[in-house]
Amino acid sequence: MNWKKNMKPLNLSSLHGILIEDEEGNIQPMDEPYFKAKEIAPGTWQVLSDGDYTYVIEGDDEIIAIDSGMGAGNIRAFCQTLSNKPLYRMFNTHNHFDHTLNNYLFDVVYMSEKSYEGRCEPFGEFAGMDIPNDYPVVFLKDGDVVNLKGRELQVFNIEEHRSGSLQFLDRKQRILFCGDELNGNFFDSRISVEQSYRNVKRWMSFRDSYDLLCAGNGIHDASYVDKYYATLEYILDGHENEGVEFYVPYADRRASISSKDGKLVFARRAPHLDSLEPLLREAGYEKHLELNGGKACFCLMRKLTEDGIFDRQLEKNGCRVCYYLNRIWDK
Repeated sequence: MNWKKNMKPLNLSSLHGILIEDEEGNIQPMDEPYFKAKEIAPGTWQVLSDGDYTYVIEGDDEIIAIDSGMGAGNIRAFCQTLSNKPLYRMFNTHNHFDHTLNNYLFDVVYMSEKSYEGRCEPFGEFAGMDIPNDYPVVFLKDGDVVNLKGRELQVFNIEEHRSGSLQFLDRKQRILFCGDELNGNFFDSRISVEQSYRNVKRWMSFRDSYDLLCAGNGIHDASYVDKYYATLEYILDGHENEGVEFYVPYADRRASISSKDGKLVFARRAPHLDSLEPLLREAGYEKHLELNGGKACFCLMRKLTEDGIFDRQLEKNGCRVCYYLNRIWDK
């Protein structure tokens, strides 16, 4: 589908048979627009639709949005109601579909060059959907500064969760907008522990500039960066075997019911991973599923990689670090 300025939202009626539930227990079809905003700092909002959170930042002359989610409706129009200053620019932390589907609603999208190729690869229920993929894009790189007049965002390109990931540091409000690179519930090292340690060490190098992590899955205290740093250092100091293979994993919020009127019900802003359960059983991960109440979750999804059997979790320093036993040091 070709992009054009001021496009209407995509028709998501094919998703009408899937239901999603918010934190208050309200349930509605996935194709119906839903937006909820919370001011988290002066001129800064967290917006819930579907997919990961969107963040809105106000400068002197304009507002911008970070990550567009994959919810129905016009998230740009909703975010515009938060301020009388114009909104036309979207910034992506990375190119996963739950952060990028609604990019086409904006006049221009900023991302890293590495994020460009995979920015329109749909997840699950969206497979086969025609997504506008030729909207205007500007590439950002490490060290760039987004000038909002009266409020600057420094750009960092530190890649942990996804190749090409960007983080945006707001020194004025002491916030690091970090996408899925830094969560406050677990640190998921998909590369070597040594490289993860170097990544966290870099986030630590400007740690005195931020107190909050505004992540894709929510808002967390930045002290988790200190905890991850100490725990990764501990693993590298000859303690890699202390991580356990069988553990109760972190799981995103689940809906209070699994179905209604014969339709599946998922929690809003949580991954839809039910389809992975048979794949995990087939791969021999029955015990892992049993520890998680028979449900697939984000932490178990990674076990379906070729060497997932080496997956480990270490709980220490008040945090969880997931890693591969055969990926301690760089090759």
